[in-house]
Amino acid sequence: MKPGEMPCRIVLIAIGLFAVSLAPAWAACKSATESPEWPAVAKAISTARLCEQLPVGPNRTSSFKVLSADVCAEDNGLASVRATALLTCETGDDSLFQMDPVDGKVTVTVSLDPAACKITDAHLDIDGEMGGLLSGLSDTQDFARNWAQSQLSRLCRLR
Repeated sequence: MKPGEMPCRIVLIAIGLFAVSLAPAWAACKSATESPEWPAVAKAISTARLCEQLPVGPNRTSSFKVLSADVCAEDNGLASVRATALLTCETGDDSLFQMDPVDGKVTVTVSLDPAACKITDAHLDIDGEMGGLLSGLSDTQDFARNWAQSQLSRLCRLR
């Protein structure tokens, strides 16, 4: 995979959490982690190898822990998904140069119109050392939003 594809994995997680939210009765906000579908989503998240998208450096995922994943319905019929996770990347054993592990908090916020199957806004924020490494990737936000829209469209076709 290409280095620029890393944000799409994070947005996939947010879209997956949206899929969990497709229950008939919406509360204003609910935690996706308390949903019966959460174990399947958590398993998919645990297999996402986010750090491996970096071309060099700490390009092995050593830890990816979801802290929260919330789905909210808005009065205007729109919905939002906000997921926060801690990510730790480390250098592989076979790397020529070894580096200390790098941490970052990943926050994804996606606003969408479930009826139209359209993403209205998406924002990806990675802080800490990991955010510094990824800041060099160009068009990260646009890429993430476009990719998320394609995944949402695919999910909507399955409904």
